[in-house]
Amino acid sequence: MQQRDNLLDLVKSVFKRKKQILRLCAIAGIGAIVISLFLPNYYESTSTFYAASSDVTLPGSVGPDLKVRSLFGIEEDMEKIMTCASSTELVDFLISEFDLYKHYDISPDAKKAKSKVRKNLKGNMTLIKTKYEAIELSIEDKDPEIAANMVNSAVNKVNAIAQNLTKSTQAKQIENKMKAIAEQQKSIKELGDTLSILSQKYGIYNVVAQSESISEALTGVSGKLTLTEAKLAQLKGTRYAKRDTIFYLQAQQKGLIEQKNYLESTLQKFNEGSAEVSSLTKAMNTAIEQRSEDQERLKQLQAAYNSDAPMVLVLERGEVPDVKSRPKRSILVIGAVLATFIFSILFAILLDAYQDINWKEIVNAE
Repeated sequence: MQQRDNLLDLVKSVFKRKKQILRLCAIAGIGAIVISLFLPNYYESTSTFYAASSDVTLPGSVGPDLKVRSLFGIEEDMEKIMTCASSTELVDFLISEFDLYKHYDISPDAKKAKSKVRKNLKGNMTLIKTKYEAIELSIEDKDPEIAANMVNSAVNKVNAIAQNLTKSTQAKQIENKMKAIAEQQKSIKELGDTLSILSQKYGIYNVVAQSESISEALTGVSGKLTLTEAKLAQLKGTRYAKRDTIFYLQAQQKGLIEQKNYLESTLQKFNEGSAEVSSLTKAMNTAIEQRSEDQERLKQLQAAYNSDAPMVLVLERGEVPDVKSRPKRSILVIGAVLATFIFSILFAILLDAYQDINWKEIVNAE
């Protein structure tokens, strides 16, 4: 019963001042209408685009054998594009491109002019990621054509910023690869010079071929020498052997011995340097193969750097809007009237609740 009486008291307080409340709501509504009529109309243009896959910029993905997981980027690619779209570089580009100091009526020489024009522009820009994994960039302006031109220029600039980021990385890779190739070329020359000196010193030009040929020659000469010595020994034991035949075999024996000694010394010299020459040859071949691989990699990097792969895939370009985006005048008026009505009711209730209090005594009390 006490609760119902309290509620009735509240209703009585409101109805007792209903004329004042309605009058305040009417004043608020008329004031909101007048103020909203003086607010300028803003028009919003929106461009929708996707982040391109970073695979299209990889060196291995250049040419007719292009193989990428998808033309559309993954979460990392989207984050990169959204970062570019939120960058100060984009904001400053639009400020310069569309002379926004003049457009927003801000003096470039004024205090904090740059911060003010940036704040105005950012306040008119909206960047969101849709539920379909696309990116929407919207720009509002009093002039619908400028809004459309700004949003389309912004998307083009986002693409350029992302391309420059990628190309700066590729340029560094190209520079490093060229340095590596130059070092390899220097190393190959040093190995070649050393190998040439050792080849002349030991007479080695082909380790495998020369090893086989010297071994075969030495085996053949040794066999011939053994046969010649056997014939000579047999003839010397025979009474009827001709002296010319013996002299011939003796000369042949001497020649074979000299030939064998030469081959043995050659083989000894060959063995002394073959391990070092073989090691250097192997190192040089490895260096040449690595240089060839790096040169091919350099070509791929340069091809990727010179390509014009887009970083954003535009789905919808910004159009010139024909319907204002704000202000929503009806919502402003309704909101002002509703807020006035609520606060008036609260004020009426509080006024009745504390009307019997002597505020002077409270204020003057020590």
